[in-house]
Parts: sequence; C-alpha cells; structure tokens
Amino acid sequence: MKIKPLLLAAALGASSILSGCSLAYDDSELLHPPKTTGREAEIQKLIEETAGGDYMLKYPTTGQYRSAIITEDLDGDKNDEAIAFYRTNGDKAKTHMLIMYNDGKRWKLSQNYETDYLDIDCVQFADYDYDGVSEVFTGFVTFSNTINELSIFDYNQTNHTGQKVNFKLNYNAFTTGDYDEDGASEILSFTLHSTEADAVATLTDFDKNKLYTLAKCKMDPAVTKFESVSSGLIGGKTTGVAIDGLIESSYNTQVIYYVPDNKTLVNYPFNPKKPVANPTTRTYSINSGDIDDDGFIEVPVIREPVIKLDTTDEAIAPIISWGTLNPKNNKLVDDIKCVTNFEYGYNFVLPQNFSGNTVATLSSDNRTMKIYMLNGNTRGALIMTLKVFNVGTADNGGFSAIESFNQYTYTYKIEANAPISVTEQTIKENFTLNEANN
Repeated sequence: MKIKPLLLAAALGASSILSGCSLAYDDSELLHPPKTTGREAEIQKLIEETAGGDYMLKYPTTGQYRSAIITEDLDGDKNDEAIAFYRTNGDKAKTHMLIMYNDGKRWKLSQNYETDYLDIDCVQFADYDYDGVSEVFTGFVTFSNTINELSIFDYNQTNHTGQKVNFKLNYNAFTTGDYDEDGASEILSFTLHSTEADAVATLTDFDKNKLYTLAKCKMDPAVTKFESVSSGLIGGKTTGVAIDGLIESSYNTQVIYYVPDNKTLVNYPFNPKKPVANPTTRTYSINSGDIDDDGFIEVPVIREPVIKLDTTDEAIAPIISWGTLNPKNNKLVDDIKCVTNFEYGYNFVLPQNFSGNTVATLSSDNRTMKIYMLNGNTRGALIMTLKVFNVGTADNGGFSAIESFNQYTYTYKIEANAPISVTEQTIKENFTLNEANN
C-alpha cells in the first residue's frame, strides 16, 4: 500500500498537518506589500485607498491561509471575495481586517474591522448557520502570548456587507467541521492547562440565531503545546479531530469526537475519572493525518520490538503502527505498519507477509536498514536490505536504485534465499520519502 509522505518533525525539522489553527507563533516584523499583478494588483489598490497612506500587510502565521491577500468564494456564486490585514505606519497599535468583493467592474470594500491586536494567528472559512455563505473565522494573537482570540465575520451576499458576529472565544488551537452530523459546521476549540483553568476541548454549535456551547470534555493536562490538529473521519461515519501534543520531551495524540446519542464530547484515551496510559505516547514527533488517502485520520503508535542483538553496531528500528479509532469500542485498529529511517527521511511500509514476524535494524551510521525474520526474541534469516548512498557512488555493491533525491540515492537488495517472498515492485511501492525531503 502506497502511503503519503509522513511528517517526521523530530528528525527533519518542525512540521504539522494543518487543518487546525495556532500550532506555532511567529513574532515577525511587518512586511511591505509585495509587487502584484492582475486581480491582486486591483485588490492591493483598494487596500492602499482604504489605508490612506503608507501601510504594511500582515500575514496569518499559522493555518492553511498564509498569503498577504486571501481569496475565497464566500457566497458560492463562483466569484471570490478577498480578505487582507494591514497596519499603517502612523498607527502601529491597531490592525485592520478588510473584507472585499468585486461587483463585476471593480473591487469594493465590504468591511473594515479594526482591532487592537497586532498579529493574526490564522484564517478559516466555514458555514455554521446553514445560510450557504461561508463565515470568516479569524484568530487574533492576544497579548498573553499563549491564548488567541477567535472572531467570526458574517458576509451578507445580498448587499455585500460584512458584520462581526457577537461571539468571542479564547483558544490555543481550533478547527471547524460537521462533528454532530447535522450538515453544518461546528467549532472545536482546545485550550491547554493553566493555573487558572483546566485543559478543555469545547464544541460550539449554532441554534436560534446564536452560537452556544454544545459539549465539553477535559484534555490531558500534561500537554504543554499542541503540535498538530487533523480534522476528518476517524472511524465509520464519525468526524473528529486528532490533536498531537508535546509533553516535555515526548508526544502523544488525543482523539476528540462527539456522540450525538448522548450529547457528549469524548476524548480518546484521556479519562480523568479512570486514568489510563496513552498508547500513542512516543519520543518521536510524528503527526497524525490521512496518510494513505482513504479519507480517515490515522494515529501513530510506536512499537519497539524487544530482541537481543549480538552487536553494538546496530539498533532496532521502531515500527510505526498507524491506526484508526473505532468509536463503538473506543479502541485503535491497526491499519498500516512501517519502519522509518529518521536520519535519511524515508519509510518502508511492511507488506502483509512481513507484519508481525519481522524485525528491522539500523546501522550505527543509519545508512543501512536490514529486515530479518523474527525468531522469538532474536533475529533470524535476512530478507532484504535498504541502503543510502551518496549520488554518484561508483560501486553500490550490487544494490539496485529505488530513487535519488538531492545528494542521496536510495537502494535495495533482496537476499537470494530470502525466507519470505518480496519483489522489486513491492519494495518500490512501499518505499516513501518523507514530506520534509520534498
């Protein structure tokens, strides 16, 4: 099974699967407006007229939308509206958020919202009130440096006006989706533990012309930072969120989903009444996500085989078991298992006939991975070898190339008397370079 490139931040630099907001904060200086052409040039002209002088554009620091000018079809008429943020040189204590539309002739201003907050965390779009128009969800960075404030803006497609919704939510991370299966979007927000409040997940819904709290659940208080938020199907027809978090020098995943039958928000596996060890706890920063394009969010669990090695020149390679949550029994179901070389940034999905009866080792320089049969608590016969060479190496010692990237060539060799069957096609299909390499 071919899987998408994984995000392995511990070895390859910080990364995150972004469907949520506020996973990091970049306190960068204001940037001058870039040179633009075409439609963006027309939008920028309207920004300049509105600013009335010198100004600097602001950029959302996290999330999917990080452009100076964000365009999105808010009302479904196949014509984009535009969002932009700026501060003027003479009024640096305030940030302006503009919503703009095109009347067929030129760009016009729908809303000019002014805030005392100086930075934008993120922007998302979702329709929470069943009117067919996407609301603009904007997170502003507050002065607490850890808590952000979510504001919502409603675009009126009839008269092209924008209005701030009477709603305010503080969060460390948030995302949107149809979590209660009613056909409209809800807001699922997350806060970290502090001296003033518990770590909590909050599901906010819309009814009778107002937003209200539909359900809450407690979260792991030991998590000090949210690394990644992945929203999507988690099992069956249930939509939920896998949120990866940092705990000192380790990481874990909490899966949050709503149960309509009893109107509760569930956190797998955290339960303050019956504390259990989180099986997803790991020392590697590997983020959850839909890694195989099957429509479901997979959660990583590290399994480290305990076997005896007769040398100190090798180490056991951990197995990453990717699983989906079964909401009926609240348990993870293994879907995919792979071994990973963090140093050289690749994954090898274990074929079905390898799973459960093989073990992989890494050489001390991490260039060589060998996969053996598992014989009790020792390794048995060698099946295959993966090896990394510098591009242009004259003698690869009988290894065949899988692919080359930058300065490395990734190769394989199948043992002549391999105890179980594996083919060149299987190896090439199951080998994937990590996203940070691409």
